[in-house]
Amino acid sequence: MPAAAGRRCAVAAMALLVSVLIGCASSERFLWEEYTGRGIKSLADGDYPRAEQFLSRALRKAADLGPTEQGISLNGLGELYRLQRRHQDAERMFTRSLALKEAALGRDHPDVATTLTNLGLVYLAEGRNEEAVVLLERSLGIQQAASVRRGWIDRTLSALGQAYRRLGREDKALEAEVR
Repeated sequence: MPAAAGRRCAVAAMALLVSVLIGCASSERFLWEEYTGRGIKSLADGDYPRAEQFLSRALRKAADLGPTEQGISLNGLGELYRLQRRHQDAERMFTRSLALKEAALGRDHPDVATTLTNLGLVYLAEGRNEEAVVLLERSLGIQQAASVRRGWIDRTLSALGQAYRRLGREDKALEAEVR
């Protein structure tokens, strides 16, 4: 086989390999998105066993995709556990999610704020009000700087007001509620 033909064959083989690898990566992403979507829908429907099944599958797929996807999957599982009042499991998921999201997206990304609020809600449920305030204030700052949708900000403000009230800071609670 002449050298030019060998090079063409090698280039063609490499192109085929790249297209196969890209196809695999996109099918991994598709499955992760599918599992995540079904998990969130099941969570919204109150079907917690099904939500856990899909969100756990999404987390396994996310391991092949990267830290952002892993952080999102861990946050989903954390929210499931929070709603089930499995606070230790929720805290573990949110803490891992937060570390991954901060490393991948930066400390001031809106996705980081979501996880901060969720972890703050766990602390609130456990009576760890001072710790909740720290997380919720940080989350609110990120959300306001990023012009996040009002519904997300309202969720954080509501939790922050509750934490302030539990700490006897009625003035701060009212301030959070009227923002």
